[in-house]
Amino acid sequence: MSTNYYLRTADTPDGDEGIHLGQYAAGQFTFRAYPDRGITTYKAWLAQLKPSQIFTESGSPVAVEVMVRIASASAGRASWAQCGAAHSGGAGFFDEDGRRWLAVEFC
Repeated sequence: MSTNYYLRTADTPDGDEGIHLGQYAAGQFTFRAYPDRGITTYKAWLAQLKPSQIFTESGSPVAVEVMVRIASASAGRASWAQCGAAHSGGAGFFDEDGRRWLAVEFC
């Protein structure tokens, strides 16, 4: 089972799910990178969280502190195939701390 997380800002249109932050699945969080917005590092990813509202794909709200805990609680560096992200088309990468990132839409 997996859970996708989304960020909604004051600019997010009503009914829009928002900006995809990433997905937690099989003990691993995969971060959604947005190179065009400068979101390719953990520091930049964290900075976009405030001021905002975070929701799961089912619409449940998530506190920023909880989101950070979820994103930080990864069980090591899993391969792309193990996390089901083999469809990344080369747009995936690991940062220097072993965080997994995808720069393409995924679910």
